[in-house]
Amino acid sequence: ATTTMTRMVDENRLQLGTLKALGYSNAKIAGKYLFYALSASVLGSIVGMVIGFVVFPLIIWYAYQMIFSMSTFTLHFYPGMAAASVAISAAVIGFATWSACRASLKEKTAALLLPRAPVAGKRIFLEYITPLWQHMSFSQKTTARNLFRYKKRFFMTVLGVAGCTALLLTGFGIKDSIANVVDYQYAEITRYDCTVSFTETMDAQKQSDFLAESPAVQSALFLYDGSVTAETASAAKTVSLLVPEGSLDGFMDLHSGAEKLTMPAAGETLLNNALAEALGVGVGDTVTLRDGDMRALTVTVAGVFDNYVSNYAIVTPETCQSQWGSVPGSKTAFVSVNDTTDDAIHAASAQMLDLANVSAVTVNIDIRDRVATMMSVLDYIVWMVTVCAGALAFIVLYNLTNININERIREIATIKVLGFYPSETASYVFRENNTLVFLGMLLGLPLGKWLHAYVISQIKVDMIAFDVRIAPMSVVYSLLLTVLFAAIVDFVMYFRLRRISMAESLKSIE
Repeated sequence: ATTTMTRMVDENRLQLGTLKALGYSNAKIAGKYLFYALSASVLGSIVGMVIGFVVFPLIIWYAYQMIFSMSTFTLHFYPGMAAASVAISAAVIGFATWSACRASLKEKTAALLLPRAPVAGKRIFLEYITPLWQHMSFSQKTTARNLFRYKKRFFMTVLGVAGCTALLLTGFGIKDSIANVVDYQYAEITRYDCTVSFTETMDAQKQSDFLAESPAVQSALFLYDGSVTAETASAAKTVSLLVPEGSLDGFMDLHSGAEKLTMPAAGETLLNNALAEALGVGVGDTVTLRDGDMRALTVTVAGVFDNYVSNYAIVTPETCQSQWGSVPGSKTAFVSVNDTTDDAIHAASAQMLDLANVSAVTVNIDIRDRVATMMSVLDYIVWMVTVCAGALAFIVLYNLTNININERIREIATIKVLGFYPSETASYVFRENNTLVFLGMLLGLPLGKWLHAYVISQIKVDMIAFDVRIAPMSVVYSLLLTVLFAAIVDFVMYFRLRRISMAESLKSIE
């Protein structure tokens, strides 16, 4: 807004001077531009409210409706939020317009009837680095000087491109963190292939019989898997209590970042990260695990492990024996099969399901496929963010490039007269744009990482923890799309440069 209105006031200097000469007050002259700016602000806010209160909610609703069963959807209008948005927008644009008008109307009437003098060139920091400056070409020196000559355009372009890159990175990062969360779970943490539930407690003999009747099974870990309430002084959470008969190594990769965790000792427990955060506890704190019969295990948190799907508290049989007086029976088994192809896993699960004491078999790859299908609707969200980022980049770059050309039209016409080819003229102008785009992308990467982390931290879903993760290819796609948007602007403005008339542009203005 500041750049656009400043440019508009500068282009109308002759009109401002004429109105002052005719006796119009500064307030009346500035009021004309304020009315124009505020009208555009209000109309733009109305369009923005339609998009924000109608279009975006409909897109997000459609995406979530494909995942969850939600029967009704009502659009709501929030007057307070809308009024605040309009007021902030009008205040910012109004202040920018008033500042631009005030700066021009302070000048004498005679000075306003003449074009504003070009911004004076100054020595820049690079010129003091003599070895570097001497090895730069004429075009590179000109580009460097122009970048710091128009400081307002410099910061507006860098911030606009940074916002574009940050939005793209956030959009792709949301998909990486949410859509792939089940892949992370079953590729990095859950190592077994199936969960088998039994109709009765599996003692040593029954376990041996099960393994003998299941030739496809490579290894199995029998355990108790029951629901308990994890309690602290300030919070309570329903979780799955795992009491394995042996080590979970090979079945679950328990780690916290790069740190490998071992099974807890007697009187201790391991909690997953989302559960520990919800309870507000860490290593060394005490947690009470209470089952349906109100029996309590008071245990110390020995470690907090990464986990994305479900909440777990892991204790050893010794802990249950010492505090409950008995060890709950194992009616669940984590099973790994010999052949890990999809067909072989399903064949093994069907064979196990036919056994007399097996009540259910859950295949992990089926869970992955179901969730992956549901999460594919996040593509709509990513597309929405991409369109917004593209619009931001295009509007900022197009507007500022157009202003840049208008401000330097005599300079551009001069180099055309001197014999620069169209491609050389375009390179002379767009080299600055490309440099600013590069700087904007560098700033946009950390900004996007911060914005992505903030967005993920605000998404709270019970039983699922989303990892703050951005895939390397998402960074590449964000940068490439930013470059693409900039290239589109350069392509459009190339024809604007070719249409500049050398004779008309170099005519005397006085």
